[in-house]
Order: sequence, then C-alpha cells, then structure tokens
Amino acid sequence: MKTFDFYEFTGILCPGVVVIFSAAVIVPDFSPILRDQSVTVGDLGLFVVLSYVAGHLVQAFGNLWETGIWRMFGGMPTDWVRTRKGTLLSAQQIAVVDARLKDQTGKALAELTEKEWFAVTRSVYAAVSAAGRAARVDTFNGNYGLFRGLSAAFLFSAVMVLATFAFKWSTVVILLACSLLAITRMRRFGVHYARELFVEFLRLPTAPGAGGVA
Repeated sequence: MKTFDFYEFTGILCPGVVVIFSAAVIVPDFSPILRDQSVTVGDLGLFVVLSYVAGHLVQAFGNLWETGIWRMFGGMPTDWVRTRKGTLLSAQQIAVVDARLKDQTGKALAELTEKEWFAVTRSVYAAVSAAGRAARVDTFNGNYGLFRGLSAAFLFSAVMVLATFAFKWSTVVILLACSLLAITRMRRFGVHYARELFVEFLRLPTAPGAGGVA
C-alpha cells in the first residue's frame, strides 16, 4: 500500500475513522477491532481500508455540505477577491491581482463569471505550485479538507445515532456541537488558504512589461 500523503491522511482517512468508530459504537458487532486486544496486521489493514473508503464517501457529502455553508459567508474565500464580499486582501493588493490577471484573461476581475473565475484560481494555484511556493497553501488546504470532512462525519454520526431506537439526545447534541466546531475551523482554514494563495501569487515575478505571471 502506498504511503498516504498529507491531504489523504487529514482530509480522507481521519473523517473516515470518525464514521467507522461511530458505527462501531452504535452497532457493537460492526467492528470487533475496536474492542479486541489481539488485533492482527490484517485487521488493522482492513480498518484502514474501510476508513479510507468511508472518508471518500464522507467527503462526497462534504462537497455538497460546504456549498451551503459558504453561501452564508458570501461565497468561497477564493471568490472574495472577485466579488469584494470579504476582507481577504487589502484594496491595493486586489488592484495588483486585477492588473496581473487582466493580461491573462483579457477581463477585469468584476467582468469574470463565477465559472471563469474558478478556472482562473486553478491557474493561479498552478503558477504558485510551479514556483515552489505552495507548501503553506497545501497545508492550509489539507487542514481545510480535514475539518470539512469532520463536520460532515460528525453530522453523519448524529444521524446514525438518531436512527437507533435507544439514542440519547445528549450524544446527538455533542455530535452536532462537534460538527459546528469543525465548521468554524473549516471556515478559518478556508480563509487562510485563499489569502495565502493570492499572497504567494503576488510574490511571483512577472515578465518585463507584462502584468501576467512569468
């Protein structure tokens, strides 16, 4: 089995572990590995595989989950540069981003559609990554994926608890509170990711006499 990279470990495996553990607690016969002290390497490997699969499914829900959440905050943080709805960058920094991207896209930031802007932000990341400046950006993205997955995992776990006949409201409340806390951290790292992405973009050298990326 290949080694998990940072995003796979934080964004996929960890949320998957939460869901599998919750399922094992709710349905005791589901996973003896959590209670059996004589765990084999095969048992552990199976647990990791199940957690990895569950993590992907949770993240699929998280992708839908985040859309509704960010609508309450004025859209995705990477979109705030275009819409001016958040305090991601200073007005001067936004003006520089506008000037540097206009030569690439042929349009000012305000003229770009949401779909066009999505493609532009991918190009911005590619330029930052190619310059070897994406380390902190990737770290923030990994943590963002972690808390997006955890928020969905805790919510899904609360639903599983509600589906049992002997659930306790205190358990549901705790899981929902954990989901809410994960959302606050998700928002924080989402903002950090977007800000770091464009700050690193502004640090990239430009070709002489051009406003685009060198």
